Amino acid sequence: MRYIETIRLENGQFHLLELHQLRMTATIHELYSKNNVVPDIKDHLGIVADIPSDGIYKCRIVYDNDIHDIEFQPYTPRDVRSLKIVEAPAGLDYHLKSCDRSALLSLASLKCNCDEVIILRDGLITDTSYTNLVFHSDKGLYTPRTPLLKGVMRSHLLNNGIIHEIDIRPEDLLSNNRLGITGVSLINAMLPLGSGNTIPISDIL
Repeated sequence: MRYIETIRLENGQFHLLELHQLRMTATIHELYSKNNVVPDIKDHLGIVADIPSDGIYKCRIVYDNDIHDIEFQPYTPRDVRSLKIVEAPAGLDYHLKSCDRSALLSLASLKCNCDEVIILRDGLITDTSYTNLVFHSDKGLYTPRTPLLKGVMRSHLLNNGIIHEIDIRPEDLLSNNRLGITGVSLINAMLPLGSGNTIPISDIL
């Protein structure tokens, strides 16, 4: 099994490299050994020729106990305006960012006429098939306490006190809910908070 880090490259600058390095280190230590030598992302990027210097690119790093591939793709965000809540199968586990996304893609296929899914696990809201979630409330910005994957953008926003963890249930996405939630934003390493539209809860099925 191989794993991925997806890094935002914007006008020649890599975003949140330290957090990507921390997650790669945690993944390798969990899979192999805490004594395992972890590849340095900066060192590997430093020897890559022809790194794009203009525009926004997705830098995709594939690794196991070493880095095997680095590629760059121009990035255009998906236009997501509606969401459908779907139930995760028993035992769904994606706490490591694996190249095998088949379980998530299977859930994404259940979106029906919506643009994307929100995955429900053990009665709690978690993530979409490819992003973490930030819920907008008159009381602040919330993110699910138990996501499927602890994304680097989510970690960045938590570390800086911009968002706060809380348990969120489907009924909290109805009108006049207890948390005062009115909408949701999709975030990941490629989607900083505020870079996309806020989806009103009325557009969550």
